[in-house]
Amino acid sequence: VALVRVDSRLIHGQVVTKWMKQTSANRILVIDDGLAKDPFMARVYAMAAPPNSSVEIVSIQKAADDWKNHQLGEGRILAIFKDVQSVLRAWKAGFPVDRLQVGGIGAAPGRRNVYQNITLDQKDANDLSEMQKGGVEIYFQTIPEDKPATFESVISKVKF
Repeated sequence: VALVRVDSRLIHGQVVTKWMKQTSANRILVIDDGLAKDPFMARVYAMAAPPNSSVEIVSIQKAADDWKNHQLGEGRILAIFKDVQSVLRAWKAGFPVDRLQVGGIGAAPGRRNVYQNITLDQKDANDLSEMQKGGVEIYFQTIPEDKPATFESVISKVKF
């Protein structure tokens, strides 16, 4: 697993292309329970992937099971989650998350802008804090050209 990223847009344009190049990934693994049950939308997302990359869309439990059974097979993987709650569930189920990049979570009621175009709510902040206390390095970075910001530096400026 070359990169684990939270991005509510999942597979999209230049951002994924840049991260695929930056990490030398050749596989995209979208881990999302809802999308795994929706073959039409799964095909739409797969069509947005860069050429010469494979796309798999799996449930949280399948991702954790596949890791336990065969470390997800061959290749370098860019693993993408739609939201913080999903990555927390996957991590608790045994999916490997040593470093977590929070790259894009859009605005919604009850959410606060914390870094560039990234928003969190209290539950997100609590879940990320739990993961950090469990040994996961968490940082915020939207594109490779941006300097990453640590979870501590971002969350210390936010009052929910």
